[in-house]
Amino acid sequence: MTEPATPSARRQATRERLLEAAAEVFAEEGLQGASVETICHRAGFTRGAFYSNFTSKEELFLALLEREFERRAADLSAKTKELSPALRGRGGLISPALATEFITEFLSLGTNSTSWYMLEAEFGLLAMRDPEVAPNYAEFLQRSYSSLADAVETALTVAGRRFTLPAEHSVQILGGEYERALRITALSGPDAAGGLHHLPENISELLFAITEPIAKKK
Repeated sequence: MTEPATPSARRQATRERLLEAAAEVFAEEGLQGASVETICHRAGFTRGAFYSNFTSKEELFLALLEREFERRAADLSAKTKELSPALRGRGGLISPALATEFITEFLSLGTNSTSWYMLEAEFGLLAMRDPEVAPNYAEFLQRSYSSLADAVETALTVAGRRFTLPAEHSVQILGGEYERALRITALSGPDAAGGLHHLPENISELLFAITEPIAKKK
């Protein structure tokens, strides 16, 4: 016989269903347009179930951001492992053109990338206006960049290069280019100058400007 789910397991399942429903509702209606009632209805729960897991819609969205970032970080780590043999096979010698090819595979941008960017931008504006939301969001951003810096450094080391600036600063520069591409794509489409279709080449150019080959031991 299957053992009944524990209270903590049931709570986690409820939380996941709320997050899944929220992701759909936010994508359809935006952060401000989405209501707790709509999210609860989509998930099949009462408001009581919602407020037993989250204190507000903003807290739920931040949890959704956390989950999305964890997925992105896991994808990056998986891609690093997948491409490591090919990168190591180059003996630390990689050209900008080849780097662009690898970066294209690393990014693997999904069709919802622009939608997520718009939601994050909307949440960022809200956080800047709300002193109760701002500290948690700022802490999330700091932690995200730090974690991402470790993952990118690992990938660079496999490719035989290293940052010439502190890793976290370098990742913020790369992140700025990524956000710019998303913003241009949201406004003018992915084929526009600086849009997502040009991102791998632009990231490659930046990488070669802020990295150097790792000196081989004699």
